[in-house]
Amino acid sequence: MCGIVGYINNEKLPLANNLVQMRHRGPDAKGESYHTYNNTHCGLGHVRLSIIDLESHANQPFQYLDRYTIVFNGEIYNYIELRKKLEKNSYSFLTSSDTEVLIAAYDFYKEDIFNHIDGMFAFAIYDKVTNKLICARDHLGIKPLYYYYNNRENKLFFASELKTLFAFKDVPKKISKDLISEFLINGWLYEPDTGFENILKVMPGAYIEYDLKTNSIKNEIYFDVSNEERLKDIVKKDSIEKLIDNSIKIQCRSDVPLGLFFSGGVDSTVIASKVNNPHCLTAKYDKKSLKESNILSDYEYSMEIAKALNLNITAIELEQEDFSINQIKSIVNSLEEPIADFTYQISEKISFKAREKGYKVMLSGMGADEIFGGYPRYRFIAYQRLFSFIAVGIKPFNRLLKKFKKFQKIDRFFLFTEEKNFIDSYSSLIVGFSNKEVAMLSKQENPLKSYHKKMNQYLEKVKNKSNFKKAFYLDLYGFLSHNFTVTDKSSMQASIEVRVPLVNKFLLVKNFYDSEKKLLDLKVLKKQLKNILEKILPKEIINRKKTGFNPPMDVVINSLGKKKIIQILKEGNLNNYINLDYIYFLIEEHFNKKNNHTYKLWIILYLNYWIEENENR
Repeated sequence: MCGIVGYINNEKLPLANNLVQMRHRGPDAKGESYHTYNNTHCGLGHVRLSIIDLESHANQPFQYLDRYTIVFNGEIYNYIELRKKLEKNSYSFLTSSDTEVLIAAYDFYKEDIFNHIDGMFAFAIYDKVTNKLICARDHLGIKPLYYYYNNRENKLFFASELKTLFAFKDVPKKISKDLISEFLINGWLYEPDTGFENILKVMPGAYIEYDLKTNSIKNEIYFDVSNEERLKDIVKKDSIEKLIDNSIKIQCRSDVPLGLFFSGGVDSTVIASKVNNPHCLTAKYDKKSLKESNILSDYEYSMEIAKALNLNITAIELEQEDFSINQIKSIVNSLEEPIADFTYQISEKISFKAREKGYKVMLSGMGADEIFGGYPRYRFIAYQRLFSFIAVGIKPFNRLLKKFKKFQKIDRFFLFTEEKNFIDSYSSLIVGFSNKEVAMLSKQENPLKSYHKKMNQYLEKVKNKSNFKKAFYLDLYGFLSHNFTVTDKSSMQASIEVRVPLVNKFLLVKNFYDSEKKLLDLKVLKKQLKNILEKILPKEIINRKKTGFNPPMDVVINSLGKKKIIQILKEGNLNNYINLDYIYFLIEEHFNKKNNHTYKLWIILYLNYWIEENENR
């Protein structure tokens, strides 16, 4: 895990300041490399977190064959198998790093390389023979890669983090007002948007190539699960458990200590059961915070599973301290994008704890909910007709049901069943603001026009699929993508590499093309993973309600209080972007305990401070 930065420009630019901005991503080494073709300059920079081949000869930028220069963030998991293939084709190696294997594979396969590598990565390769620069991102977008392209001046800038990108004086930092409504709907943005005008991410499964000879750029998609017949044929012969076993095996390769973030949930338990003597870290909240937020704790189950599987487990005590404004600002600063995900703080805390205990690499079950059908909303989507029928029968009792905490979000359920458009119906399950609420908040005439256009472009590729598969597909570029960002940013603050062995291109393709009935039914979510665990654990443990590492957010909002939140909003510039009258109404309802608006208030607070952080450069 590292950080990369680079540019194509009409003058040479030093990269020292850019590298300082992301030093936390790679504290072990740093380097720069510069190239020129016909008065056009290319600069490449890198900060390194040493994981495979710890020697200095594997530092980057890495030169190969006196032709290529590469900067690379991530891991190529199958580098050992790939190296053997290349050696049979007369390639020799000076290091044992996956970086050298990657650049040799690029020399051998060129753009076909993506059919041969399995990993999480963002890399840039400059070829001084063809005078082309290629910037690529992994198949699922686990690793970030931001860029800005100025076609009038033939300038391209890219980086692993936005702060590093904005350190270039020619990269503009301007908030996109058109994306505010999309953020309010979801609490995050779909790829490739970042919240800033003309600042994009390289798409998952894509690369951009800049030709210095012609000053032209092309954007290519090399992987899209909606059109992967070749890979579909490859994985159909393997069981899902075999694919999981293979993924875990190669992702445990490391020359430094490796641990597992263990929640006691299905995902991390599957990984723990298949890793030889894993060292597990689990989080434990104080009982008062859990009670006040009405959430369950997995800690006792974690201990029970640890005993059954003979796991080496360390509990990390996480008391919910009074949540300060500075903590919100810190989260905004670290996440960089408009992503109001309150799991960030605990993810960062537990990453620092892992680093303190000597780990550089941690395994995580993150992403399995999207790939294996783990969210309750997937059940609603798969059985929408049935739930629509149920909604008609129980709606007269709506007011009565809302008195019970477990039914606090029932309005979303009714909205889901009543929406006629699939985009709006599915978005209503995400837990942001509703379309009607966004219309009240927005200062635009048609606030969701661009959002619907983007969603329809995605859905066009899966128009013949079931609604469940449409939701599955959308989440690859939305919910899963934002989770990847939270995981990357929070772990890299602590210089920790997080690997996600339940998420790769093989597992994705297998489940996308298999029947959805293999993933879930009315009673059971994540059937495939639970079937694996039923061989070794009691069903009552496997099928319990999931909590994961979610923090007690009600405590956070309530500790700030009504007066403080109103003061924050009145002192900020949020009123330049949205109408605040409705927000004040929600604040009154929340603190008068008429309705729980915790997550909506968190979205608004996050947006307020994100604007404050980024409005003025």
